[in-house]
Amino acid sequence: MFVNDLRQGVRRLRHAPVFSCLAIATIALGVAANTAIFSMVDGVLLRRLPYASGDRLIHIREASSLRPDVRFSVPEIKDLRAQTKVFDAVVEYHTMAFQLYGLGDPQRLQTGVVSDNFFQVLGVQPTMGRLFQPGEEEVGAPPVVLLSYNYWKNALGGDTKVIGAKFTMNDRVHTIVGVLPPLPLYPDNNDIWVPAGACPFRSAPTAIANRQFRLPTVLARLRPGVTLAQATPDLRGIERRLHESYSEAYPAADGLHWETESVRDELTKGSKPLLLILFATAVFLMIVAAANFAGLTIARQLRRGQEIAVREAIGATRPRLFAQLAAESLILCVVGGALGTLLAFSGLGLLRSFATRLTPRAGEIGIDGVVLLFDLVTVVLVGVLAAAAPFIRSAVSSNLIDRLREGNSGAMAGRAEHRVRSAFVLAQVAIAFVLLVGAALVGRSLMHLQAVNAGFDGHDVVTARMTLNFSKYNTRELRLAFYDQLMNRLSSTPALSTAAVASTLPLNNAVSRTQAFKIDGIGAVSGERSPRGDFTAVSPRYFETLGIPVTRGHMFIESDRDTLSVPVAISQKLATTYWGNRNPVGTRISTDSGKTWNPVVAVVGDVKQNGLDHDVGEQVYFPAGIIPPGDMRAFVRFKGPVGPVIAALRRTIREIDPQQAIVSVQTMDEVRGVQLSEPRLTSALLASFACVALILAATGLAGILTYSVAQRVPEIAIRMALGADAGRIVRLVSRDGLAIVAVGLVCGGGVALALSRFIRTVLFEIHPTDAATYVSVALLLLVTATAACLAPVRRAVTTDAARILRSG
Repeated sequence: MFVNDLRQGVRRLRHAPVFSCLAIATIALGVAANTAIFSMVDGVLLRRLPYASGDRLIHIREASSLRPDVRFSVPEIKDLRAQTKVFDAVVEYHTMAFQLYGLGDPQRLQTGVVSDNFFQVLGVQPTMGRLFQPGEEEVGAPPVVLLSYNYWKNALGGDTKVIGAKFTMNDRVHTIVGVLPPLPLYPDNNDIWVPAGACPFRSAPTAIANRQFRLPTVLARLRPGVTLAQATPDLRGIERRLHESYSEAYPAADGLHWETESVRDELTKGSKPLLLILFATAVFLMIVAAANFAGLTIARQLRRGQEIAVREAIGATRPRLFAQLAAESLILCVVGGALGTLLAFSGLGLLRSFATRLTPRAGEIGIDGVVLLFDLVTVVLVGVLAAAAPFIRSAVSSNLIDRLREGNSGAMAGRAEHRVRSAFVLAQVAIAFVLLVGAALVGRSLMHLQAVNAGFDGHDVVTARMTLNFSKYNTRELRLAFYDQLMNRLSSTPALSTAAVASTLPLNNAVSRTQAFKIDGIGAVSGERSPRGDFTAVSPRYFETLGIPVTRGHMFIESDRDTLSVPVAISQKLATTYWGNRNPVGTRISTDSGKTWNPVVAVVGDVKQNGLDHDVGEQVYFPAGIIPPGDMRAFVRFKGPVGPVIAALRRTIREIDPQQAIVSVQTMDEVRGVQLSEPRLTSALLASFACVALILAATGLAGILTYSVAQRVPEIAIRMALGADAGRIVRLVSRDGLAIVAVGLVCGGGVALALSRFIRTVLFEIHPTDAATYVSVALLLLVTATAACLAPVRRAVTTDAARILRSG
């Protein structure tokens, strides 16, 4: 019987192509948005971690009241392993950038350095080869390497013969023993992994024995049945005993303490608020689409009112009639759902790129069985509810004779259908208001972010990153020689206006790491913290190259690095914070408690060092030539096309050292663009959803007014015959539509205000209850509603009263 209902439903829908296309498009839009966003929520927030021990993994950090991330020392990790009663495994981790030779061009690879049982504790099995074996983390063990899946696939082309291949890194020949499966980019986006003993810094005798040499962080696995809350007292006890036993390693002023977080929470904390906002937006849009579809269904069924009444009169039961209508609705919903799923699938690449900036789990986003089941449940639910909507009236009034008398047009249909359709439109207007407010707030937030003055001029500036091979450039003199050659060659290149080097770059998204210093002649104010600043090594022409203004004093020169009192420059914010109204130029600072002093020779403009949405930092700049950074950024300002400039930059570096890897070559405009990519896509998604909701609400309103005019044609004809002018008829017809909109705006405003605190986390320099935004959205909806009223109003005022009265 159901198959027969489906066959008849297809036949009937083929004879109503306009209705069918509108209904399918409406469902497809709602399902596409829901599927796309739910695939992100499922992949990032709901799906189990791809680790066998995922729910028991804990990340432990050593933090300080002065710095957010201090790291552990090797002796501390050994003590934690020996004394813990709540963990059955404790492993260490840190990441370094090393130079690799022997696999094509020299490469700079981000390298995870871990305990030899790290992946066994996570519960990971290799795709190829094997994992590290016990004893391979010991100093002096044969160097072995695991490749990440992405590096193996993208850089090595998925070569299945890579196991056993050898390459040189850190002056030692390493052997590839395995390839890891696709995993979240956690704790960092590492290309390769090596045991702890293979890291020259971690394996140094001073690192192994020194409690104040803090390099690794810790991952631990809870014993079965133990929760993080239960483990906290045990950790606090170990921490207290270590502080008491080794007080010199834990100065009270540093405020050192351990912080814990589950790996699941850590993987999702950066993405959860935004994903939930997007999911709520998609659900709202689906509700609008469902209401619009229900409205279309009711309008169609009203035109079939007499047909349905005749069927009922000759013996068809309500369940049988509902089954037939449900078959039609389900056909439309399934087709629309399939089309919407295809649309969502086509945008998966964009969604993964978007999520990459939010969470390491972006690679797990996909349309799987769970997402398809969600789609199926959604479309079935919408189809059943839409099929049930026309029965509301018959449930209120079951007078079959009255419905047989009404005829097919439905022009004299009862008030029940009108109220139901009005309720649907009201809901659409209210939700459209909520979505438009959210999109407008995020859009205005993006405009504020785009208008942020980062403190530098990045136009026509290219930057490149070079991490010097520490085993080759293992002294200051060797690094200084590379630095001098680089500066001399870049300065003499005709295509380049200016060139500079620094230890980092603006908008680097790094965690601020400050260092204490002392100001000669200015003591710390009682109760306030000692002066602190972010120290950055820069070449003398750094500020000229990046267009950072020197507001006081003069910039240091290369020869200043050889003086006993090395000069420094400070940012305007640092000067204001610690010097107040005094002129810092001519004063001195010290980073070693007064043993040596550095004269302040310049005050420079503030720079957004850590991101556009971060406060400007309190910066101290010193000559890069003092201790040339092993990880340096080159900057060149140029004129003309960027391609030849990048080629010249690469050629210059290769001429100095053919084995030097060059990475992250990009313009500073591109660096800024990366900062804006996430809010831009968020704004685009919300704006798209809001526009669709606005269109659906407008069409729903136009439909309800058209239906209302059709119902009231005799009444309008009588009014016009009695002398009512066009203005009165316009007010009469428009009143119904604008009343629905007014109630919808009030309801939508209440919901938007109630949800405002949830959107606060994604806004920048705008309040979630910004009055101007709410008023603007309300006016937009009113204008849209007025436009939606035009066609029904025109039909009302052009009614031929005489013809209607004669036919009546």
